[in-house]
Amino acid sequence: MSNRFREALESGEFVVTCELIPGRGANEPAQQKEYDAAVSIYNTGRVHAISITDNPGGNPAIAADAFAGELEEQGIPTLVHFTCKDKSRNQMQAQLYSMQRRGLQNVLVMTGDYIYSGWEGRSRPVFDLDPVTATQMINDMNQGLVVKGPRGESREEPADFFPGACVSPFKWTEAETVTQYLKMEKKMLAGANFIISQLGYDARKMEELMIYVREKGYDVPMIANVYIISAGTARFMKGGNIPGGYMSDEFLEILTEEAKAEDKGKAARLLRAAKMVAISRGLGYAGVHIGGLNLTAEMFNEILDTADRVQDRWREWVEEIHYGQEDGFYLYEPELDADGKKTGFNTTNPAPKNDSYEGKKHLMKGYGLSRFFHHLMLTKNKGLYGMLKGRMEGLDKKKGVNREHGLEHTGKAMIYGCMDCGDCGLEATVYTCPMTGCPKSQRNGPCGGSADGWCEVYPNERYCIHVKAYLRLKKYNELEKLDSFITPPNNWDYYHTSAWSNYTHDRDNCANRQYLPAPDRRPQAARDKRTGKVDEKKES
Repeated sequence: MSNRFREALESGEFVVTCELIPGRGANEPAQQKEYDAAVSIYNTGRVHAISITDNPGGNPAIAADAFAGELEEQGIPTLVHFTCKDKSRNQMQAQLYSMQRRGLQNVLVMTGDYIYSGWEGRSRPVFDLDPVTATQMINDMNQGLVVKGPRGESREEPADFFPGACVSPFKWTEAETVTQYLKMEKKMLAGANFIISQLGYDARKMEELMIYVREKGYDVPMIANVYIISAGTARFMKGGNIPGGYMSDEFLEILTEEAKAEDKGKAARLLRAAKMVAISRGLGYAGVHIGGLNLTAEMFNEILDTADRVQDRWREWVEEIHYGQEDGFYLYEPELDADGKKTGFNTTNPAPKNDSYEGKKHLMKGYGLSRFFHHLMLTKNKGLYGMLKGRMEGLDKKKGVNREHGLEHTGKAMIYGCMDCGDCGLEATVYTCPMTGCPKSQRNGPCGGSADGWCEVYPNERYCIHVKAYLRLKKYNELEKLDSFITPPNNWDYYHTSAWSNYTHDRDNCANRQYLPAPDRRPQAARDKRTGKVDEKKES
C-alpha cells in the first residue's frame, strides 16, 4: 500500500504534516469543521499527512484512528497520535489490529497528557506501556507477533506500521535536558522511524537537537514542531496549562502587542511560522509539523510560500526566534560573533554540567540507605544475596509464588509508597517507585510534561522521578546507568506477590531487560531495528 508520508521521508523529501484536533463528540460541528479543513489543506498538494490528536489535554475526544480512517478513505494520508494514557496494552493492541485492518500505517507514539476529566469525574489513568515499550510492541507486530495458545505458539500476519515518537528539546535544566535525549535514544533503539519535537520557540534549542543526533551518529529523521501561537494560547501556556510548554515573559509581551493589530496578530503569527519553517530547513530537519487553532488551506499556503521566499535569510531569523528561559541550560556552548555577542547558534563544544543535588538535598533522602541495602542483599552473588535467595526458594516451595511477604511490603510501603506490584522497578528508577512516585508510571525516562524539574501533575510539589534519578546517579558518577537498558512493562502476573522472590527467581523485569549496545554501535542498532534486519534478543 502506498504511504506518501513514509515514502517522502525515506526519499529525503522535506515533509510537511498538519495537526488537527477533532475534539469531543461524533457529529458535532467541530468534527465537520476539522474534516473540511483537513480536505482543503491536503488539496493544496503540499502536505504529506494530516496528523490527528488522541484525547488531547487528557480529555475524551473522537478516536484518532476513527477520524483518520474517514480521511484515508478519501485518499488523504494520516498520522495517528497513539498515546499510552487511556489504554492497557491489550486495548492498544486491539486498536492497532483495527488500524492494520483499515490500512492505517503512520503512528506517532506518545506518553500523552495526564487525564483531567471524564464522565462522572476524572477517569483513571492507565499508562500501562510507555512510548519506548509501545514502540517495541508495534515493531513486534510488524515482524508478525508470536502468540502463545493452548496448542502452542502461532505467528500473526505481519503488520506494516510506520511508528515515530516525540522529544522535547525545550527543557531548561540539565537533568531534564539530558534525560529527554536519553529517552529519545531508547525510542530510536526501540524502532522509531522518525522523531517530532514538542512545541517551543527557541532556535538554539532546535539546533541543539540536531547537533546531538548528528554527534551520536543517528540517521533517524527529525521533524520540527511549528505551532502558530496566539496571545490567548500563550497566556494559557504561561499559566502552566500546556504540559511541558514554556512561555517567556518577552515572547508573551510581543504576542500581546501583536494582538492589538486590526487582524488580531494573524499576519505576524503566520510570518513567524514561516520563519520557523525556514530555520528548520536550514538546520537540516527532515520536515515540519505545523499546528495551531483554526488552520485553513489559505494560512498553510501563506506560511509555506513565505518560507520559500525568506529561506536564504534563515540565519537572520535564528537570532530573532530566541524565546528561551533566561539562564536556561543548553547542551552546547553558545556561538559568539567578533564582538563577543551571542549569535543565536551553538558551537559543538559541550557546555559545563553544573546541576547537582546541592540545594536539593531532600532529593537524596533515603537513597544512601537504599544503596546500602541493595549492595548488601540484592546484588547477585555478593553480600547476603545467597541467604535471601535461599529464603525465597524455601518460601516458594511452600507457597508457590511467594505470597507471604508482609515484612517486605510493609517496609517498602513505608519508605517508597509501594503498591505491591510484585515486578519492582525501584532500581531502574534509582529508588523512587515509578508506579506510585510517577503519575504516568514512566520506567524508561521522563515524559515531556515536566517544567524546571517539577512533575507535570504536581508542579512545585514533587520533582520528576527521573530528575531525582539523574541527580542521584550524578553524585555517585554512575550516569551511564540511565541509558544502559530498556525496562520492560510491568508484568501484572506478579501483583501482590513478593518482588524479592520474583527477583531472585529471575521472573521480574530485571531478568527481562533489553541491555543496549555500546554508544558507538547504537546508530546501526537503531537502523537495523527500523529495517527489521535483526531480531534483538534480551540479554541478562
